[in-house]
Amino acid sequence: MTALKMKKSATRRFFLLCLPLLVWSLSDHQLTLAAEQSCAGETYDETVIVKHVHDGDSIKLTDGRSIRLIGINAPEVARDGRADEAFALPARDLLMTLLSDHNNRIKLIHGREKKDHYQRSLAHLFLPDGTNVQAQLLASGLVNVISIPPNIRFTHCYQQAEKRAFCDGKGLWSQPIPVIENLNDSARGFHVLRGELKNINGSRSGLWLTLEHGLTLRIHPSKQPLFDRQRLQSLVGQPVIVRGWLQAKKDPKKGERFYMEIKHPASIKAESSALQC
Repeated sequence: MTALKMKKSATRRFFLLCLPLLVWSLSDHQLTLAAEQSCAGETYDETVIVKHVHDGDSIKLTDGRSIRLIGINAPEVARDGRADEAFALPARDLLMTLLSDHNNRIKLIHGREKKDHYQRSLAHLFLPDGTNVQAQLLASGLVNVISIPPNIRFTHCYQQAEKRAFCDGKGLWSQPIPVIENLNDSARGFHVLRGELKNINGSRSGLWLTLEHGLTLRIHPSKQPLFDRQRLQSLVGQPVIVRGWLQAKKDPKKGERFYMEIKHPASIKAESSALQC
C-alpha cells in the first residue's frame, strides 16, 4: 500500500513538472484556434433576417429594428456632403456578402446594455453556422475594434482578430498608424492614433491624460475601476496607441486641440506592445 502511494505521488509530481512544458509547447496554430473559438456563442437570444446593410457596423432587420454591431467601428460611408472614408465601402460590401451568402439570416446575442444613444439595438452577430461576424470583419482589416463597457464580451477574441489583420497589413493597417502631430485641426470622428503620453491628472470629473500635440483623454469616474492606475502611470513619457472618437476641445487652453473619452483599458496601450507581432 505504501509503495502504491509513493508511485502515485511520484507520478503526480512528474505531471505537475511537465505541465508547464506541455502548455509552452502549444503551437501558434493551436493558440490562434483557441482564440477564434472563444468568439463563438453558446446560446443565442434570437434568429432574425437582415433587410438592409447601412455600413460595416450597422444593419436594419425586416422587423424594422436597427442593429449596431458591438465591439467594432467601421469607416463612415458618404453622407451629409461628406465623402466615403477609406475602406468604408469594402467594409460594407464584405458585411453584405457574409450575410447574403446565408440568405441574410443571422443569430443575435444582445449586449448587457441594450441600446445606444441613437436607440439602435446593440448585438453580436453570428452566421447560421456559428461564425462570429464581428471577428470576420476585424480579421479582414476593414474595421477597428473598440471596447465599450458593459458590452465587453468577446473583447479579447476581437482584439486577436484585429491583431492578425494588423500583422498582415490588411485594409486599414496597410498604412502606418497616424501620429497626432499630423492631424488636421478639423479632424473628428473615430481615430486610432500614435503619440506620447505627457502626464496624468485626477479631478472630481475624472482622470485626465495629456498627450503631445494637444490631445486630452478623459476617463470618467464611473470607468476608473476598470483601469490599473499604476499601469497608466507607467505609460507616462512613453509612446502610446489610443483609439476613440475625437471631438473639439471645449474652451481650449493654449496648445489644446482635441478631446477623446476612453472607456476601457484596451483604448490605450504602449506602442511597443500594441505594434508587436
